[in-house]
Order: sequence, then C-alpha cells, then structure tokens
Amino acid sequence: MAKYAIVAADNIKGSGLELLKEHFGPGNVVVRGKFEEDELVEKIRDFDALLIRSGTRVGRKAIEAAGPRLKLIGRAGVGTDNIDKTAATEHGVIVMNTPFGNTVSAAEQAIALLFAVARNTARADALMQRHQWEKKSLVGIEVFDKVLGVVGLGKIGQHVVKVMQAAGMRVIAYDPFFAPDRAGELKVELYPDLDKLLERADFVTFHTPLTDDTRNLLSAERIARMKRGARIVNCARGGIIDEAALAEAVKSGRIAAAGFDVFSREPMTDGPLFGVEDITLTPHLGASTEEAEERCGLQLAEQVVGFFDRGVIRNAVNVTFSPDPALTPYAELASAMGRIASYLVNAPVVDVDIRLAGDFFSGKDGGIIRSSAVRGILDTHGVEGVNDINSLYLAQQRGIRTNLSYQEGENGTLRIDHVDLHVRGDDKGIKKETHLAGTVYQDGRKRIIQIDDADIEVRLDQHMLFLRYPDKPGIIGRIGTILGKRDINIENMQVGILHKLKKASMVIGTQEPVPPEVVEEIRNDPVLAIERIYAVDHLV
Repeated sequence: MAKYAIVAADNIKGSGLELLKEHFGPGNVVVRGKFEEDELVEKIRDFDALLIRSGTRVGRKAIEAAGPRLKLIGRAGVGTDNIDKTAATEHGVIVMNTPFGNTVSAAEQAIALLFAVARNTARADALMQRHQWEKKSLVGIEVFDKVLGVVGLGKIGQHVVKVMQAAGMRVIAYDPFFAPDRAGELKVELYPDLDKLLERADFVTFHTPLTDDTRNLLSAERIARMKRGARIVNCARGGIIDEAALAEAVKSGRIAAAGFDVFSREPMTDGPLFGVEDITLTPHLGASTEEAEERCGLQLAEQVVGFFDRGVIRNAVNVTFSPDPALTPYAELASAMGRIASYLVNAPVVDVDIRLAGDFFSGKDGGIIRSSAVRGILDTHGVEGVNDINSLYLAQQRGIRTNLSYQEGENGTLRIDHVDLHVRGDDKGIKKETHLAGTVYQDGRKRIIQIDDADIEVRLDQHMLFLRYPDKPGIIGRIGTILGKRDINIENMQVGILHKLKKASMVIGTQEPVPPEVVEEIRNDPVLAIERIYAVDHLV
C-alpha cells in the first residue's frame, strides 16, 4: 500500500482518528491543534490530506503553496466557508465535509436558543450570578401556538421543524429549492417569498449555507418588515444576518430578542452584538457535543480511507458529479476519446458535447464522463495539474463550452450503449470538428466504434497512429512497409471509410512509440497523400 501523510488538525479525535492510524500507520498520521496561516503555508506541502474542523482556515495562499501532493481537504462538520473552495478546485484538490454527522447537535443548539430567547434564560442567569433577583423584568413568552419561520429546510432545518411542531408551534418555511410535496409531508406551509414569511413569523431560525446569495440575507430592510417583537436565532453560518442592523433592532425594541451561535468573523470576541441585553451569544457550539464530534470524525476518516484506497469520492462539495463505480470504465474511455479528439480536430477547442446514448445511462449521473473527456482534451493541450475535479473549471477559464446530454432507448444508428463526443475547434476563424463514439463491452473491453462517419472498431493501445487519407488502393501496404523498415511492430490495424468525404480513416496500434521522424516520413510521402496523421501514446 502506498504511504500517505495525513494531518488531523483542530483536535480531531475519537474512533475516526484511531481508524486513520490503523489504516495508514501511526507514523503517517499527525495529530495537532489549530494551524495559523503562516504555519500552514509552510507545512501544507508535506501532506496528502489535511483534515480540519472550524478552527483552521485554509486560504488560497496555503492551497497554492501545497503543490501537487495535496489531494484532499476534509472538514469534520458541514460548514466549509473556512476553506477557499475556488482555489481548491483550481488546483484539483477535493474538499469533503460530513454533512450529517452533526445534524442533531446543530438542530438542538438552535432549539436551545429558541427557548432561551423566549424565556430570557441568559439574562436571567447573568443577573442571578450577580446575586440579583429580577423576576419581574424577566417575563418571557411561550413558544406554544406561536409561528416559527424556518429559513432553509435541509437536514438540520427539518429536525428543528419536527421538534418544534411537537412543542406546539405552527411552522412556516422558506426554501426555494425544496419540493412542495415534501413540505406537505412535513406539514409545513412553504412560502415562495422570504419577506412574506418574515412579516408573519413570531420566531425565525436560519439553516442555510453562506453563499453570495445568502450573505446579509436578513438585512436592515428586511428586519424592518418583520413583526414587531419577533425573535431571531442563527445557528447556521455567520454573515447571513447583518449583525449591526440586528443589534440596533434589538436595542430599539423592534426585535424582542436574538440568539447567535455563529458570527461573520470567528473567533468573535467583540462587535455590535456584544453588550446588547437581549442578545444571547454562544461560541459556535452547534457541533460541539461528544456525539457529533465522534460521528463527524469517524465519517470523515471513512471517507478518507475510501478515497485513497478505492478512489471513492463521498460528500465532496466542489465536485460537479456524483461518482458511480459503474461509470468508471466509461470515464476512462471518455478521457482517451478526449485526447484522440483533440489531436483529430487539430485546433484550439471551443466546444465539447458529450451525449450518453442508451438505457445503461438512465438514472445515472454522467458528470464524471464529461469531466474525464474534458480532462483528456486539456491534457493534450498541455494544461498542467488537470484532473477530474478541476477540468470543467479550467475549461471554462479557457472559454471552452461543455455540454452533457442523455438519449435513452432508440439511440440512432448505433444499437449499443455508447458515448458520443463532438469536439469543435477554431483555428483563426477556420472551424474544425470531429466526432467519436465509444463503448464498453460487458467484459470490460473499451472500444472506439466510430470516427466521424466511419464505422470502425478500435481498441485502445499504449501507442497508436491515427491517419486520414484519400480512399485508394495500396495505402495499407505502403504504411506497413515504412513501419516495418523501422522495426515498429503493428499489433492491430483498423480501417473505416468516410463516405461523405471519400476518404479513409486508419488506426494502428504498435508495440512501441512511433518516433516523430517516422510520422514525418509517412506525412510527407507523395504517394500516400496523407491528409493528417497523429501519434498518440499512453491511452491505456
């Protein structure tokens, strides 16, 4: 087994850590606390995988310093805003999280704060600790029969819904990506407009990720629309609520109380939320239970083992496809097809269309096939560091458009499950294109079965020649003679007729690479009149 260096930072512990040590060897697993930025930049190049919780921030500077060795950043928990995912994707580093390990713990923290802001629990404790019995000033409200607005119906939001419904609350929700039928099953009234929810709710709790769309989702303008005396809880991500605007709203009495477990900057020890009497603050305790730490650590360790042992990618937040082992042979085929097509089109690529034809692909996520095909193309263009994780990103940065489509059942002239790859190039205004089709037989054999309009069955070899020439007698023998004189042994040869062009397409597999000077000899032979010839190596 290859040796990998795994660093478990932020005091990741428990049975997950033991699994890592057992699998990779105690000497290959470094256990430590939080990394400061400069230290991480200095040391990250020594790791194959970096595992963290919320304490360590992994920014662009660290990822760029990592070099090609770093393959994986794992977050024991759900939130990944302390990782620069764009930089990770650019450099082909997988970012994994454990989205379900802390579901119950995070939901319970939100529920605890809902009750706390309803009954002034934190302020009551502070007064009692100062030996002050202030019962009359601490009158709260019941949650029973109140309207709870839940913003975000992921796993955590759904758990909050179920518990607070049991407490007698009437639950409404806002989540533009949640299916109305599923909302009906939860007995939740789904609002298409967040502003309408805010106008009606007595309590509002947030359970959304932090994105460009959700940053300052609860702004000063939206706070002004809320029911006077409403209460707010945020146990999701810092930055979703405008903290300064919320603090002013509580001071003015427009908002009765608020509870925060997450903040726009962490660790947070000062800011507008501090010193406001009816705001309860906790230091990001959502996942801080013994059970959540154990579940998240173990789940992350299992994901790391699966990735390095079997190439299995689970819970990756920057991967555009869901890995399916059944599609691995087709992904390998697509990568080879991408390399071949790039040579055949012989121009800067501008468009890549992948069509998965046949019932085999029904219900499957073919994203890995697209990523692999694009990786093959970029490999041929000399793009460094390209892999299945960053291929689409790097293609987009180069202005290459990619498209993936499916065709079930009747799939054209080819009565077999197959991948169609259309690649278009633009050579200074001259449009060029090529089309390949390929399939994987039940015994695992990978074959090209069409090149442009030529029906041809081509196996993938280590060393291959692709040629196009006028369809006339004598060509096969002459090429064979040239290769034979150079002691280049032909392993297989296939010829297909391009009927529309009245030309032939030949593919030759050889035991050894065909040197550039031999390629040029064939290209320049006046009898052959070769239109194009390309030597492609290491396709398998």
